[in-house]
Amino acid sequence: MKRIRLLAMLLLFAGFSGLSVAQEFTNYISCKVDGKEYKAEARRLKIPVRGFEYLAIASFQVSPDVQVWIRLYYFSDSLKPGTYQIFDENDLESESKKKADMARVWALVDYTEETKGLGHAFHDGESLSGTVTIEKITPSSVEGSFEATLRGVYYKKRAVATMTGSGIKANLERKAFTKAGAGMLVNAGPHDHDNTRKSDETDTIVLSEGRFFVDWSKPEKEEQE
Repeated sequence: MKRIRLLAMLLLFAGFSGLSVAQEFTNYISCKVDGKEYKAEARRLKIPVRGFEYLAIASFQVSPDVQVWIRLYYFSDSLKPGTYQIFDENDLESESKKKADMARVWALVDYTEETKGLGHAFHDGESLSGTVTIEKITPSSVEGSFEATLRGVYYKKRAVATMTGSGIKANLERKAFTKAGAGMLVNAGPHDHDNTRKSDETDTIVLSEGRFFVDWSKPEKEEQE
């Protein structure tokens, strides 16, 4: 019952706060996904990490769920305009140990797309190669572009979750939470999919003509992160 009441409050909040996704956004990430246009509201994220400084932004749309994440990790005090190589996340730890160039920046770009039914299946793109260019950056905003080639992977729904209905229930709760303005708080990472398993099937996803702009200077935006 507590969970039902929480969902009701979240949906009521969404209806009166105007936080549901609109057609035009001040803060956004846009690109072509294998040639198909994508643009969605974006926000700065707060990710618990140690040993790095970072700037992370993500965009999301709901029903079907589609997200693009851009994460920039670095050792120096601040990011500067420039073009940075996109890394495979599996190589990030080993690469970061090479601290000879303290000004180096590691960029990650990830993609996730709901592919079936109520969100039990996903086609994801794991960070692999390409570049992220920061054109303008201030203490409270960032603007730039990106081109990325991602490792395509698939997440399939688990049979137990399907038979018991737990997968449908969890997915509806996530969608309600996101529509209420909670954004990426529902996910620990771009490939965090409950009640699914990663299959052996792989392919390639290309994100081209990417653009992003996020301004987190206003207090109400900070509260939603």
